[in-house]
Amino acid sequence: MKKIRIDYYNYRLKKGRAEILLEKEEGTDKYFIPFHYVRADEYLGKDSLFFRTEDDGDLVINQTSLNKCTRRKKDEGWTSLDKLRNLSIRKDEYFHVCHNIYTFFLSLCPREGESGIRNRVSAMLESVKIDRAKKEYVESLADVLDGASVRGLGLYETEPDPALVRKEMETLEHFRIRKPNPIPMCQLDGYLLDNDLYSFECIDWEALGAKRKPRRNPLGAD
Repeated sequence: MKKIRIDYYNYRLKKGRAEILLEKEEGTDKYFIPFHYVRADEYLGKDSLFFRTEDDGDLVINQTSLNKCTRRKKDEGWTSLDKLRNLSIRKDEYFHVCHNIYTFFLSLCPREGESGIRNRVSAMLESVKIDRAKKEYVESLADVLDGASVRGLGLYETEPDPALVRKEMETLEHFRIRKPNPIPMCQLDGYLLDNDLYSFECIDWEALGAKRKPRRNPLGAD
């Protein structure tokens, strides 16, 4: 049976800054979203039904608030969203946490009177989406070095050159961002839209040394 966890995304606006309350892991330089596990006899209240939920092994209720936080433990402290990318976040999926932080804040922040803050945080979210797509691109390249076959795609006669793949992992020379069409034309676009994510265009394995199979003449001519 899954455990139920409540993650607390508590924000405040102060002197033209957007801040989030983070907790620091004792004896380390790592930070994390404050949370607690729900007891079997704990009443969650009807409001919990309106918070965002997700599954990361636990069933997670993401509870958000702006300028309403009453929580404060000795290891918790306010951190500017501008400085978030410089912190070490204690979680397996760093980009997922940052994506949540920026997305939840934008859903709470007033549109009138806070356009400067909203624009800055929107730019931070855009950067996270691009960097996350680059990370997934590098992971796909690494899979080939670990033995995944490009020939299995049915388009190539040979595998890519490992040296070129390693170079691409460093330079991202052929990386192309994929932003979903507002009207989804495929399952991937639907997934990206639903989760507010970007991906990457098909990897150019030819540029990385794979030999493409000859294209057949549809008329059967030599």
